[in-house]
Amino acid sequence: MFEFEASYEIPNKLPLRFHGGKFRILSVSDLHGIVNYDKRLTRDLGALLDGVKPDLLLVLGDVADHDAVESAENLRGYLKDLNAVMAARDIPWAHVFGNHDCEAHRAFSQMAVYEEMSHCISKRGPQEIHGVTNYVLPIRAENSDEILFNVWLLDSHDWLGDYMHEYQLGDPGNKWDMQCAYPSCLHGWAAGYDTLRTDQVMWYFNGSRKFEQDAGHKIPGLMGLHIPLPEYRVIYQNPAESYYKGIMRETVGNSPVNAGMLNALVNRGDVKTVVAGHDHINDCEGLFMGIKLTYDAGLSYDCYCHDDLRGGRVFDLDASNPAEVKTYMVRSRDYVGA
Repeated sequence: MFEFEASYEIPNKLPLRFHGGKFRILSVSDLHGIVNYDKRLTRDLGALLDGVKPDLLLVLGDVADHDAVESAENLRGYLKDLNAVMAARDIPWAHVFGNHDCEAHRAFSQMAVYEEMSHCISKRGPQEIHGVTNYVLPIRAENSDEILFNVWLLDSHDWLGDYMHEYQLGDPGNKWDMQCAYPSCLHGWAAGYDTLRTDQVMWYFNGSRKFEQDAGHKIPGLMGLHIPLPEYRVIYQNPAESYYKGIMRETVGNSPVNAGMLNALVNRGDVKTVVAGHDHINDCEGLFMGIKLTYDAGLSYDCYCHDDLRGGRVFDLDASNPAEVKTYMVRSRDYVGA
């Protein structure tokens, strides 16, 4: 059960490789694109790509919102504009769904539209586990098929009410009633958001073991998802111990249910860096149990974001030591003006 299948290892197009011993990833999130989206979104995205020159763009959830997810036609029009920014620069991009992408259970039908895009290398994950965007992108050596680094991407779902409904707890007609299952200290923004499932954690765990078995050693990696893990709260509450730095202007919007993913990461020891979106005006990072937990702030002009934070997070990899991931924030205003 929860076996890792090799068919999910490799994207169908635009394979990822180190060049000159280097590989750069840019992560952005929370575009909240609508049909008549603010065109500063694609302007900023293009400027960031030109300035950073990444080898891979990650879009970590809430890619589309409101009317853009109401039909395949609406989504296709918006994604064509988005994809054109990457296609013009020949940069592959991959995404995970966020809570707004997933609302009304539209994520399954949306995936086919993403896969139509020329430079989108997102894949539908294994159908026997929860979620849609559960997949791994291997980054290979420049002149061989050796995998030097893995980018693990996970679907963090939407609202806790759906999770509770699966197990027939509470009132399935009112997701906010699920708050009654948790102490009042967990209410507020965190109370309603969903959690990873055990089968997703096991899919990563067994996949990590299989990569190690095939390679003869652990493959270092990065994990990206939309809703932050519960342990993100620890880095802010313990700044000295976590080497905390950056800005946190809103409460961590994690689920009150902890699926144990960070414990799995610590146990496996391959993924040392996690990046999340969801909380638009947080760009901080910190270390907990040897795992660096990071945000990439938000990029939207159609949803709340702060001009001084709007941008993305860079991850620089070196083929000589791919386990050492260097990361820092970049700002839209540095490339397009204040």
